[in-house]
Amino acid sequence: MPRPSRLALVSAFLTLYLVWGSTYLGIRIGIETLPPFLLAGGRFVVAGLALMIWSRARGTPLPTPREWLGVTGVGTCLVLLSNVPIVWAERHIASGVVALFSASSPLMIAFFHGHRTGTSLGRRRAMGLALGTIGVALLASATFDAVPQLLPLVVMVMASLSWSIGSTYGRDWGQPRDLLMASAGQMLAGGLLAMTVSLLSGELSQLDIHAVSARSMFAWGYLALFGSLIAYPVFQWLLGVADATSVASYTYVNPIIALTLGLVFMGEQVSPRMLIATAVLLPAVGLVVTGGGKPVLPETKIEQ
Repeated sequence: MPRPSRLALVSAFLTLYLVWGSTYLGIRIGIETLPPFLLAGGRFVVAGLALMIWSRARGTPLPTPREWLGVTGVGTCLVLLSNVPIVWAERHIASGVVALFSASSPLMIAFFHGHRTGTSLGRRRAMGLALGTIGVALLASATFDAVPQLLPLVVMVMASLSWSIGSTYGRDWGQPRDLLMASAGQMLAGGLLAMTVSLLSGELSQLDIHAVSARSMFAWGYLALFGSLIAYPVFQWLLGVADATSVASYTYVNPIIALTLGLVFMGEQVSPRMLIATAVLLPAVGLVVTGGGKPVLPETKIEQ
């Protein structure tokens, strides 16, 4: 795969920073009148189907049985065991706090990436991860008073762990060579599993379609279009052209976006400590993205 241009990389990172930072607010609004498993599963099924149909129209073959196993494994990690718990957790804790727990992913991804490739972090990246951890801790200390119980926090830690495993070791699981078809298969498989959980939990039978607000449906549409159909393939593309630790830097920016949107649209408070944490997180992102001893273009089975 040819080395991507700087403009393409910057655009891709900004997409993850801004779009996935805003999805926490979208989830918060969506679950006001939509059940969590249906909300999460439905958006990925629709996005996965749309992307798969478009890929087939371009002449891309459907995944082989072996590749379906691979995309199902990644979809299980990134959708069923990561995104779905995030949606459920936002019924119990504020969206900004959920984003804070997602920011633990870079540390896990850095560890798994190093184990998978046998490479060290490098001094700049280690400094960036340390700064990022401090920034997240500052944000967390300013918002933990809003956490009412332990279970949602445990669920969030497990979601971050699952996301980190799927983002690193998932590269070695058999995937379609075409990036868009691989992304479509992952979203469709993970979304169908989430819909199965929704069905088994009784969400569909208890759903009153007349009680679903236009506000929640608009949020669901935003999540499906921007959060899944656009940002998810961008994430997978970045995993193929940049190392996973750099890609995971978006989780340091997401809490800033989530807290800002929560302030503007949901009336959540922003304390001076949060502003200090933001000033720490921004240089941390720069160090993580540009760190490492030399540029790394890791091997991948997904090609555009």
